[in-house]
Amino acid sequence: MRYIATRSLLLACGLATLGNVPVYSMINTAKDGQVINLTDPLLENNSPAHVIKDLNLPAVAVESFSGYAMDVLPDATQGNWSMRTIGADDTLATILGGLELTKTSQKLLEDSAIKQALNHLKTDSRLFTQVVDGSLQQLIYAKSKDETYIVSVTDDGYVGKWDTTALESRNAKIAFSVKHSIQRDGKSAGLSTSLIRQISQIFQKDVDFKKGVKVGDKVGVIFEDFVYQGESIYTDKVLAAEYTTSKQTYQRVRFTLAEGRTDYFRPDGDTELKRPAFDRKPLTDGRLSSGFGMRNHPVFFLRKNHAGTDFAAPRGTPIHATADGTVKVMERQGGYGNLVELRHDGNITTRYGHMSAFNEDFKSGSAVKRGDVIGYVGSTGTSTGNHVHYEFRVNGEPQNPMAVEIPQVGIMSADEMQAFKNRASAMVQELADLRKLATQPLQSMPSG
Repeated sequence: MRYIATRSLLLACGLATLGNVPVYSMINTAKDGQVINLTDPLLENNSPAHVIKDLNLPAVAVESFSGYAMDVLPDATQGNWSMRTIGADDTLATILGGLELTKTSQKLLEDSAIKQALNHLKTDSRLFTQVVDGSLQQLIYAKSKDETYIVSVTDDGYVGKWDTTALESRNAKIAFSVKHSIQRDGKSAGLSTSLIRQISQIFQKDVDFKKGVKVGDKVGVIFEDFVYQGESIYTDKVLAAEYTTSKQTYQRVRFTLAEGRTDYFRPDGDTELKRPAFDRKPLTDGRLSSGFGMRNHPVFFLRKNHAGTDFAAPRGTPIHATADGTVKVMERQGGYGNLVELRHDGNITTRYGHMSAFNEDFKSGSAVKRGDVIGYVGSTGTSTGNHVHYEFRVNGEPQNPMAVEIPQVGIMSADEMQAFKNRASAMVQELADLRKLATQPLQSMPSG
């Protein structure tokens, strides 16, 4: 603590001579909303008289746990921390095995209490591990917001305890101006390499990070920060960010759709919140073997109009519905062979011909979703080889599936859109507050 206070004092004194500060950081605790300034902790009104005191604190914090005797916890900042979000098939053995700690996982599970806590990890929970010189020093299993299990190494082996206060997730905020590069200045501001990489990916459509970054560009970012024993041990995903050039400010907000896809959306990006309602082709893989329009017919050897597009693929290849719709036809029909016709919004129908077989889960009148397998590639009807004949019709008239203008559809339901707007509004306000704080000059050091 003495070292941190001394270092912060030197930093504050140095920055005070510069006037406006291009770097600003703070942490917003989710628990009580208290704001802690990281670059200027000694100039805030954190004590009644703005007095800087040298506190004689122990080098290692002593924590007490309800129901357990007081003991010294290992240093939370020593060694490398890693974090894993638990998947459905993850176990303690597979996770630690990936860290080359297989023997350690076996040793942990020999303890009945630790085994009971960690033998069945909850999907989507988080597991933090701290490894020093190839040995596991600490493990934190964040089962839920209020359930945390901590394993620490002692002279007698590993011990584990449930605790509800040791690990805290909170929103950290950092803003900085570009003087040299995003990487260098981001690092100086306190961002991890992972966060800097995320920022570059988030704004890759807006900013050319190889040639378009200019001195004076400004970056603001809000991200998830995990704090253990008062120290940040792991920074995770960016929650919202903005990039400001001399001409424009770009903003992005993280949001997870009901379908499970997570992306960074513009708060005002109505066009970005839409996507094409149809896929261009009904196969994941396949070769375009015959296009739309006039052609020499391969069977009748006449020049005839081809009302669709053919995609060649091996017999049995799954054929997917290119959009949400309803089964209108599912039957054998003349030259089409085994045919599925789907009805869609906007007087649009799609046809899929020459199937070897239908998906028996569907029948006439069934609702289908985009991407559902409706049948399988074959060569039934008038055909010279395995392929799917795909048609896109508007008001009954065939259109070129590869060139027709595809209607757009919202990627969010009405409820999702409202939830996104609420979240985006809150994040945009936090970014604005961060931007304002980042441009304020430091207060003068108190005299005396």
